[in-house]
Amino acid sequence: MEIENGMVQNDENWQTLCRFFPDNWRHKAFELGACKRLRGYGSLDVLMRMLLLHLADGISLRQTCAIARQAGWANVSDVSLLKRLRQASQWFRWLARQMLHQAHGGRMDLQRPPWLAGRRVKSIDATVVSEPGSTGTDWRFHYCLELFELQCEQVVLTDHSVGEKVSNFHFSPGDVVVGDRVYCSGKSIQEFTQAKADWVLRYRHTSLGLFEDAAREQDFDLFGFLGGVKQAVAAERWLWSGKTPVQFRLIAIRKSKQAAEQARKDYIYNQRRKKRPVTESTLYLQDYIIVLSNLKEEVSASQVLMLYRLRWQIEVAFKRLKSILGLGHLPKQDPQSCRAWLHGKLFIALLVERMVEEARLFSPWGYPLPEDRSSGPELVSVAGS
Repeated sequence: MEIENGMVQNDENWQTLCRFFPDNWRHKAFELGACKRLRGYGSLDVLMRMLLLHLADGISLRQTCAIARQAGWANVSDVSLLKRLRQASQWFRWLARQMLHQAHGGRMDLQRPPWLAGRRVKSIDATVVSEPGSTGTDWRFHYCLELFELQCEQVVLTDHSVGEKVSNFHFSPGDVVVGDRVYCSGKSIQEFTQAKADWVLRYRHTSLGLFEDAAREQDFDLFGFLGGVKQAVAAERWLWSGKTPVQFRLIAIRKSKQAAEQARKDYIYNQRRKKRPVTESTLYLQDYIIVLSNLKEEVSASQVLMLYRLRWQIEVAFKRLKSILGLGHLPKQDPQSCRAWLHGKLFIALLVERMVEEARLFSPWGYPLPEDRSSGPELVSVAGS
């Protein structure tokens, strides 16, 4: 590999990969403080290549530096590369945001809607990390993302004994928190109430009692309610729950036939894999998306579902990376390193997704042909007459 004017030359694979990067990605590295000077690296491309090798392949910083040294890219230490990774946090966040717009222009809009002006929308989740060579769970990585900024605001690294719970994070009055089923419990709702934060949570069956009144005397007939829910039309009901009664909205929408069928198959597979019984009530609920929220009536049911959808798409991209590439070596030195690691992983997940989308459109001549719905593309002969 040859370095000339800050560019990697004579490497077709790298040049092809760079086509998927956002415009001005090199300029942004200096603007966002990822790189002030390139002492020891020779090129920003070399630095990016080493960071991607560490993050995507899940190898250690020391291994990354050894590979770079053998390849003739750079002769730097793992301490130097860790410092560069820490500095690259905001750069990777910017890259991830740009990739979202490129890859999901029609499906995902990160422009904050007017009804959320001045409010922080936070997605909370956790993932299990097993270091290479480990036979079990080593760490649980709890993180909080500001959805519209893709900013990792809180990270908590614990051993496997600490579960996923709201108390792992702290929130401010006015925050809107979006979480998955694991956070749906009476205790979680009480903690949100104490923090004066609004919330949107995926409903978990049997985790929470649902009542029609504050006295909790009349149970809510969930299955009767769901019987009247249709596709593309969100239905809602104000309900009560908790020892200290809290009122909230239950919002439900029916999945498409294909999505419901796949959800049922996944549920049955997971239950059998874990040697647990398949319950008819939970199987029935796979046909629906059900969320709970305390957002006021001026926020429509569709807007609440939009928030959950945005959170779900970002998390799916991240967790797909975990299942395909593995999370690999997690920096455990400080929260700043963990944030940079997470931002880098998000960028790589979206980069992979963008490349897959491009592959679906690939043609050997390098451009799409216009559609001819009657008989297929017209082929023009260029042979001599």
